[in-house]
Amino acid sequence: MPLLIKNPLLRIIAFVVLLTGCSKGEMQSNPYSDHPEPELEKMANRKYEAIINLAHSKPCTNAKDWKMIDIQTICGLDHLVYHNTTDKQQLQELIEDYELVIAIYRPMIAPRINCMAYRKPKGISCRDGKPILTY
Repeated sequence: MPLLIKNPLLRIIAFVVLLTGCSKGEMQSNPYSDHPEPELEKMANRKYEAIINLAHSKPCTNAKDWKMIDIQTICGLDHLVYHNTTDKQQLQELIEDYELVIAIYRPMIAPRINCMAYRKPKGISCRDGKPILTY
C-alpha cells in the first residue's frame, strides 16, 4: 500500500499542498496581473462598456424580453441585464475577461471606494427604452 493511504496526516498535507499549488497557479495565469492601476482602470472601463453595448443592443420595450446574469465588480457581486436575443456565450466570454481585470484591480481600489450593501434584485423593468433592475 502507498504511504499516503496508510498515513492520514500525509494525505492531509498532500491535499493542502495540492490546493495551495492550484491557487497560486490560477493567480499567476491572470494575464492582467502585471498591469499598473491606471491601465487596469482603463481596461475595466472599456471592457464593461463592450459588455453593456452587447447586452443592451436592443431598446427595452417589454421587461419579459430581458434576463439577469451575475457579474463581479469592484464592489463585489452585481447583476447585469441583457436582452434574451443576446449571444449569451459571447456575453459570458466578455464578462469572464472583464472579471479577470477586476480580480487584479479590486484590491488596489477597494480601500478608496465606498460600496453600497448588496441587494438581490426583484426583477427587471423598462424605463425610457433602457432595462433597469427593480428592488
